[in-house]
Amino acid sequence: MKKVFKLAAIAAAFTLPATFANANDKIAFADPNFLIQNHPEMVIATQKIEKAVQEVKNKFADEEKKLTEEDKALSDEFQKIEDDAKKLQTEKEAVEASLKKKVAALEKDAPRLRSKEIQARQKAIETESNAFQKKVDAIQKREADFRKKADAFQNKVAQFQQKLDQEQNALNIDTNEIQKKAVEDVNVAIKAVAESKGYTLVLIPSVALYAKDETANITEAVLSSLKANVKVTEEKPAEQAK
Repeated sequence: MKKVFKLAAIAAAFTLPATFANANDKIAFADPNFLIQNHPEMVIATQKIEKAVQEVKNKFADEEKKLTEEDKALSDEFQKIEDDAKKLQTEKEAVEASLKKKVAALEKDAPRLRSKEIQARQKAIETESNAFQKKVDAIQKREADFRKKADAFQNKVAQFQQKLDQEQNALNIDTNEIQKKAVEDVNVAIKAVAESKGYTLVLIPSVALYAKDETANITEAVLSSLKANVKVTEEKPAEQAK
């Protein structure tokens, strides 16, 4: 879901270039992003959004759990195939050495062997080779089957994510008016607190490289003023049908 609060852009409404200050100014500092985020109505809006998003997640929790379990099963299966493939590679070296030795022995002994004996030894070599080839064919089939399952799983994950995104995007919770009011309230509160403390200029903290007087940061005082003076509009629960 897209970011709801574009605080970086809003902060521009509060910032004043440090070059505006003069020797007669008594400077204070206030963090507009912090104040907006903690404005009572913005806090409620954020909680409302988080609750709505969580409800969407809860709606798909069972499906997500099944996908997680399937993913774990596929990972285990893949690891088993990998392990068996490594064992087969080791066995391949042994089989090739065995076949090479038997073929060499047959070639050496062939002149003094009867036709029936040659055929029998050739059959034994062929049987050993075919037995190993069956193992190779079997693991290749397992790999091919796994790829199909993995592809199908990826499609399921993509479809699930699409549904989740659609549900979250459908929430469409508009906070523009709340955000606008928060900016106005913060401006009013900063001005009121600054005047009450005798400050003539308020800047954002990021422009200060050093401030000897820590009380010059009036952010917490402004927040207290907001909490004391902002009336939060609470939504009334729908009346139950009689």
